[in-house]
Formats: sequence, structure tokens, C-alpha cells
Amino acid sequence: MFSYERRVVTSMLTTDDQAQRSEVVAFVGGALAAMPEFLRLGITAITVALTAWSGLRRVVGAGRSGPDDLAWLKTHPIGLVRQWVRALQSLVLFAENEKMEAATP
Repeated sequence: MFSYERRVVTSMLTTDDQAQRSEVVAFVGGALAAMPEFLRLGITAITVALTAWSGLRRVVGAGRSGPDDLAWLKTHPIGLVRQWVRALQSLVLFAENEKMEAATP
């Protein structure tokens, strides 16, 4: 998992439990690594472009916080970027729900 992906995934988490947060991030990283190469290539290309854009914004002093960056990505005018966010969001939601079900007696 790339650092920008980790930052976006971390800003998507809804739980405050640090152990559960770590498990969800690890699950998303594992799910991304297990994707077929052609899917992962597309996600990687978008990640690299967004990482460069975000880094450039920070260099010029216009960086965003995690939640602000996530809000911008969710409403991005380019559909592929919104799909990238949805792909990560679906992995996060799945992992969080699985962890919550496992935690309840």
C-alpha cells in the first residue's frame, strides 16, 4: 500500500479503537496487494498521480488535511478519481464491518 493510499484509508476509518484501525488498514493493504495486476496497475496509476498532485499542493502551501482531501476526492470532477475513492471506501467498509461483527459477542 502506498503512503497516500494509507492516508486516505486512515481518513475513511470510523472507529477510534487503534487495534481495529490497524487491522482495517492491514486488510485494505492485503486486498490491494491481492488484486489482479491489471486492476492494481490502474489503481496505482491514479495513486501516483494523486500523490504527485497532493505533494505539489503541499510544496506551494496549499496542502489539505486528511478529511478535506477525502471530501475533495469524493467530489472530484474526474470520474476515475471518484471510482478510486469508492474502491478504497468499499474495502474499508467491508473490513470495518467484519471487525465489528467479530468484536461483538
